[in-house]
Amino acid sequence: MKETPIFEEVFSRLLGSSGFWLKLLVGGLLAFVPVANFFAFGYLLRFSQRVRRSGQLSLPDWEDWSGLFTDGLKFALVWLAYWLLPVLLALALAALIGWAGLGAFSYLMVSLVVLVSPILFGAALYRYNQRGSVQDLLDFPLIVRMGYAAFSRLMLPALTLAGIFAVAAPLYGFAFFFGFVVMIAQSSLCFRSMEQQRKVSL
Repeated sequence: MKETPIFEEVFSRLLGSSGFWLKLLVGGLLAFVPVANFFAFGYLLRFSQRVRRSGQLSLPDWEDWSGLFTDGLKFALVWLAYWLLPVLLALALAALIGWAGLGAFSYLMVSLVVLVSPILFGAALYRYNQRGSVQDLLDFPLIVRMGYAAFSRLMLPALTLAGIFAVAAPLYGFAFFFGFVVMIAQSSLCFRSMEQQRKVSL
């Protein structure tokens, strides 16, 4: 897929792929349970690697469980550094700013981080999948440039991820797993397309 992927088409293809809902159910249930959620993390890493390598949107089978757990630790590192940590820092800073009477500014700041962090996460994950090297995650300027180059293409899936979290918060395991499946699918296809068109150097 060399052309820029259209989010609506990616979303439709993803939901219509073989066995999608059953695989989503397994991942969502695992994501509910501490420690077991690393299996879901590993599955997301493998999905991102499949999309990066082949452009296929079908979810992989649930297999090689010991390997899934190890892959989950790798995924967690990227997720913590480029999604969870920025969001937590923004919330902490927003609390301080709100205490100073600047509630509107703090809300704007958190909203911006919630929008930008999934895009940076997608860029970092794609970059990490090139060699599987933690060293690549330290190249923050490159990851920011990748995110900036793809910002307009990934803004809608980032908003979709936030919307899924907001609507399905009580079912947080399913919200997390489904939201990141969607975000990973679009971001991986987007960066793959940009790489093939040589719009970014990864």
